[in-house]
Amino acid sequence: MRYFLLALLLSLFITSGFSQNKGSFSGELTYEIERVDKKDSIRSFMIIYAKDSLLRVVNFNSISGKQELIKHLRLNRSYLLVESDQKKFAIRTNEHLIIDTLENYTFKKQIGTRKIAEIKVKKLRVKHKEISEDLTFYYTKSISSKYANIYKNLPGLPLLFYVPTADGLLKYTLKELKNNNPPLDLFMIPQGYEIISFEEFTNKFLNPSEQENKK
Repeated sequence: MRYFLLALLLSLFITSGFSQNKGSFSGELTYEIERVDKKDSIRSFMIIYAKDSLLRVVNFNSISGKQELIKHLRLNRSYLLVESDQKKFAIRTNEHLIIDTLENYTFKKQIGTRKIAEIKVKKLRVKHKEISEDLTFYYTKSISSKYANIYKNLPGLPLLFYVPTADGLLKYTLKELKNNNPPLDLFMIPQGYEIISFEEFTNKFLNPSEQENKK
């Protein structure tokens, strides 16, 4: 289960690096997620709710269900919401933020445009060190690339992009963009959740033998 949580954190942080700089966004972004190196029947998508420096990332998977992350950018705090048979937890995940680096990929602007979710996008050729073939990304300059933490050095927010993971190569495609003003309580930790660090959660639930030995 420890490795499942680490993989889950990676998935949630892929698009959680929001910023208040130029190109900030308030509203909803819905991405469809597909595995492209090997077809499967798993349905996955991700919804990002943004309100200035606040965001909530919701991942849906037909196998593992729903996972949610709340993040406050100004305070640099993020919480993974987890429900167990015993309790509900808001797990602090700040120390597990994934740092983007150009050492992992390079990109080059390409001639060509198209529309994704009715948005005109521009083309990029991306070379990732974990993928042998070049990848084609599409991005919009109207929203900051810092909304996609894993590719924050791109010239705009990627609306179609690929992420290599332990489960294979995943393709993210924007299906819908809504400009609106989500309610503030959407970005607050729900009532009844205990705030706990990732290490405390791991020691308490994922390493029960260690806890027994300390008694």
